[in-house]
Amino acid sequence: MDLIELPLDKLTLGMSLNCTLRDEKGMILLAKGHRIETKVQLENIRGRKRIFAEIDETEEGLRAMMSGLTKLNHAGGAIKDFSKYLNVNQGGAAEEKLTGTLVERWGAVESKLGGLLASITTTADCQKKLYLLDKYIQTQTKEDSQATQFLLFNRAVTHFSGYSVLHSLLCATLANSLASNFRLSDEERRSLVCAALTMNVAMTRLQDALAVQQAPPTPVQRKDIENHGAAGKQALIDAGVTDEMWLEIVAQHHAPLEGPEALADWPALPRATKILQMVDRYTAAMSPRKSRTGRTARDSARSVIVQAGAAKHDEVGTALIGMLGVCPPGTYVKLVPGETAVVMRRGVKPGEPWVASVLNRNDEPISIPRLHDTSREGLAIQSALIASTVRVNLRMDVMLRLIPTSKSP
Repeated sequence: MDLIELPLDKLTLGMSLNCTLRDEKGMILLAKGHRIETKVQLENIRGRKRIFAEIDETEEGLRAMMSGLTKLNHAGGAIKDFSKYLNVNQGGAAEEKLTGTLVERWGAVESKLGGLLASITTTADCQKKLYLLDKYIQTQTKEDSQATQFLLFNRAVTHFSGYSVLHSLLCATLANSLASNFRLSDEERRSLVCAALTMNVAMTRLQDALAVQQAPPTPVQRKDIENHGAAGKQALIDAGVTDEMWLEIVAQHHAPLEGPEALADWPALPRATKILQMVDRYTAAMSPRKSRTGRTARDSARSVIVQAGAAKHDEVGTALIGMLGVCPPGTYVKLVPGETAVVMRRGVKPGEPWVASVLNRNDEPISIPRLHDTSREGLAIQSALIASTVRVNLRMDVMLRLIPTSKSP
């Protein structure tokens, strides 16, 4: 009997089952055709970490079978070897492969993260699903890191809605890229990325509300903000997360940290936590709120490189600027000739990125954005702009095709 795992969030009160629910050993929990009659019955089923059905009784299973048959046919395999091509992992759900353009796939990751954070208390295999998001982040960043930076930063600095999820995704992506700079192992990197994805799980709705709230936080809101690290850790424990480093980073991501002068000499946990703290502070500074505009990219860069009271530049802040440039991809600048441009990617020097003009000197849209190297005479950046003040709609497919393939093509 081949089983496939069912997502617990698909079970609802009053539904009639079109398949028999089973436990990991194949024992029947509730037979096909029965109705989930009571809330207690539903909670008892959802209280199990994993539930399964026979593969040929579910839509997911049928899709897996058709996919397996297609792979078998392409490989010219014998029907007796069909099980080798059936990706159900003896009870585990088939790993979903994202499809579409890079824009669409990042949109799918953002949507999946939003769903997980919104249903953290009822989602089965939370840790496994967040580990899968880490894989998506690795794959898509490796495929095109420049386009990834442009997409996520531009959305983060221009959008109020869905702030909490997008902010966490951007932080996770940057932390993923920085991990190797600071000698984190792959397991430590994964814990850091997952901590970034879930650091605000205890205040996701509150963060979104604060992004569009014009008044300062209320006393009740301030209390929730102060407690969200510890509350987030507990929520993740309750959801079945067992990765200790991940849990501790979430708990400590706003705590004061101290260590040796060189960050590479810090133990792995505070080192990873320090990376997340700086990435969180840097990206949050640029993001707009209804109560305030975001900072310019240059001001945000200064805030992470030069820490108040510090005797030297911050290592993580310096690494961020080294990777992204002073003005990250997706942010806006005013050029010396008067045009408004969006940064496309870092240039040879951090302060001289490649940009594309999107508004002329009269602030009128340019129909076909013009690519410029700001290291050239007469094309320097006059000032960084607050992104929410720039009135322009970018066509992402056009913009991504404009990104130079190297720092100096």
